[in-house]
This record gives sequence, structure tokens and C-alpha cells, in this order.
Amino acid sequence: MNSQEAKEILILYRPGTADEHDPEFTEALALSKRDAELGRWLQEQLAVHQALRSRFQQIAVPAGLKEQILSERKAHVATAPRLKRRAVLLATAMAGVFVLLAITSFYLRPHKTDSLAEFRGRMAEVTLRAYPKMDLETNDLTQIRQFLANKQAPGDYVVPTALAKASGAGCAILKWRGHPVSMICFNSGKNTDPSEPSDLFLFVIDRTALTSAPEAGAAQFVPLNRMGTVTWSAGDKTYVLGGYGNEAFIRQYL
Repeated sequence: MNSQEAKEILILYRPGTADEHDPEFTEALALSKRDAELGRWLQEQLAVHQALRSRFQQIAVPAGLKEQILSERKAHVATAPRLKRRAVLLATAMAGVFVLLAITSFYLRPHKTDSLAEFRGRMAEVTLRAYPKMDLETNDLTQIRQFLANKQAPGDYVVPTALAKASGAGCAILKWRGHPVSMICFNSGKNTDPSEPSDLFLFVIDRTALTSAPEAGAAQFVPLNRMGTVTWSAGDKTYVLGGYGNEAFIRQYL
């Protein structure tokens, strides 16, 4: 089994279910532990699935919906001929298959470009819902830059002067639709949660990997849950700076 085959299997993986004992999933999961890039991809997928699951769980079920569905089904079953019921069931099953194939195709097809809003939201989501493990832990910003460059991730980035004064914490390499993303972690000194040593995250990606990237010199401030973000472009790079605070907190580091 190679990495692509494992992705095709793991795109349907559901943690905490019988999938964990399925030999096919077991083999793919074992490969994700040996393949660092596949492992990062899997963590990103699981973070998205968890975010979607949380959103669906927040949707309130309308009062009386269950009773209405059951009553309508009983009426339909009582009046529909046997062959018609079979046709309806078959059509429903086929529709489910097509939906599943469409979702799988969306995740597995190659993406050349993606919108800025999707990229910004995904980076914030990864940080908020699945605090990423750093590939390198150090407060040496020069060492961080060299590490990223050696791993073919964006290393020729420019850190804002105010942000460079914050304490470095480390870095990680993420993937966005096949494009490497450098995540440089900082600690402002205002965060008191020991489980989250960083509260400022700078994401760097090649500008050509995104559509609608902001023009040079134009900063965009967007709040995402409890994280504030600011996005800008400089040279051939697009930057997203996220932090646990509001716009005023983020502006301090530009």
C-alpha cells in the first residue's frame, strides 16, 4: 500500500468506530504513523471532520420531526405497491452512493488553486481544533528559517518587526492542497495555558497557491472564533497571522 492508496481509504475513516478494527483501515493507519506527510494529511482531515461534526451537533432538531417522519413513512408504505417501494429504496441507496462518490472525488482530486478565505479558515481551524505538533521546538528564529528551507517549505519569508520581538517557540510544516505551508509559532508572553505554549501563529504560503490573495500593502483583518487573523501579501508570499485575541491584539505585531 502506498500513500495515495492509504488516502483513498482514510478519507472514509471514522475514529472511535469499528473502522479501527478493520484490516484495511489498520494497514492505512499504520502507514500514516511511518509516513510523516501522510500523518499530517490525516490529522488535517480528522480536524475537518471533527469541525463538521461539531457544527452538525449544534443544529437543533425541530420539535415533532421524528413523529412526522414516522407518520409519513407509515402512510407511504401502506399505500405504495411493493415494486414501487423497492424502486424508491433502490433510488435512495444509489443517491447515497453518488453523494459519497462526489465527496470522495472532491477530497481526492488535485487542487491547483484555492480561495484565500478557505486557506485562512483552514489554518485557523487546524490551530483551534487540533493544536498542531511542532516539527521543531526552538526560540531561535534563524534555526527555524533554515529548518523550513531545508524541508522545501517557505523559508524566505519576512517577519514583521514587531512580531520578531516576540519569543519564538518553534515551527511546523503543513500542507494546503499539495502546497507546503510554513507555520512559525510565537509566544507573546500573555498566554498562561501551559498546554498551549504559543498564542501567535504565522502561516506562510506561496502567493500563486491562492486565488484572491490581497494586494501588497493591503492587510485584511478577520475574526475567526476566539482567534483574530490578519492577512497580507509581500513579494511572492501570502501571510496569515493568527492570535488568541481581537484585532487590537493582532495589530501590535505588524
